[in-house]
Order: sequence, then C-alpha cells, then structure tokens
Amino acid sequence: MSNDHADDIGLRFALQVTGFKLATDPPAPGTPLARILACASEHGYENLTDEHFDMAKLGLL
Repeated sequence: MSNDHADDIGLRFALQVTGFKLATDPPAPGTPLARILACASEHGYENLTDEHFDMAKLGLL
C-alpha cells in the first residue's frame, strides 16, 4: 500500500482524467501567477486578497 495522501491520489486522478498535468516548473515571468507568487513571498500568503488576484490579472501588481 502506498503512503500517498488520499487528496493527492484524487488530484492526480482528476488531472489524468481531464488531460492536464501538475506543473513543477515556476511560472513564466510576467504572468499573473508569477506576480501573485512574488507578492505572496514578499507580504505573506495569508495577506493576499481577491483584489490582489484581480490586480495580478490586469498586470497592475
């Protein structure tokens, strides 16, 4: 029996069924995800709000 957590197994199955794969490389610079990760590393993940995500999508973060 594997030591994998049930949520991890479920996620891998869902990704496989939908044809997606989990990214292991950092996001490309200038993308909304890269901007969110940079903001989170500077200010803390717990301080991110919906406004941060909206600003990142608009390129204002």
